[in-house]
Amino acid sequence: MKGIMFALAGGFFLTFQSVANATISKEIGTWQAAAMTQLTGFVVAILIVAFIRDQSYRQLNQVSPLYASGGALAAIVLFSNMTAVHRMGVTLTIGIFLIAQLVMAIIIDTKGWFDMSKKKINRMQIAGVMLMIAGVIILKW
Repeated sequence: MKGIMFALAGGFFLTFQSVANATISKEIGTWQAAAMTQLTGFVVAILIVAFIRDQSYRQLNQVSPLYASGGALAAIVLFSNMTAVHRMGVTLTIGIFLIAQLVMAIIIDTKGWFDMSKKKINRMQIAGVMLMIAGVIILKW
């Protein structure tokens, strides 16, 4: 149940962040808004780590450079998201982002990339993605 609650919160906040970032980027520029978002996210994360007194950050040198590159990927995600919101609006952007995330998640699950255990994908899951694509097409009309 906690996983579902965190997933819902993440989805809600992703949408809010998309709108806020797109609005900010109109004022200061897209890459500047992405940098500001990354910086404020970093500051909040550091404050949370300090507040909960988690000492696991001492093992940062054990993190693979591939996985440590996540922040760089986040900058690309932010730029892409803001640009898409400006061009297509929030609803269509989030719909297409969700489809892209699901497709990539299916590929990662089936291939076992990034040290994830391999999972089989069935027809119903593929049908679910196809229904999402149909839903986005309907939203576009």
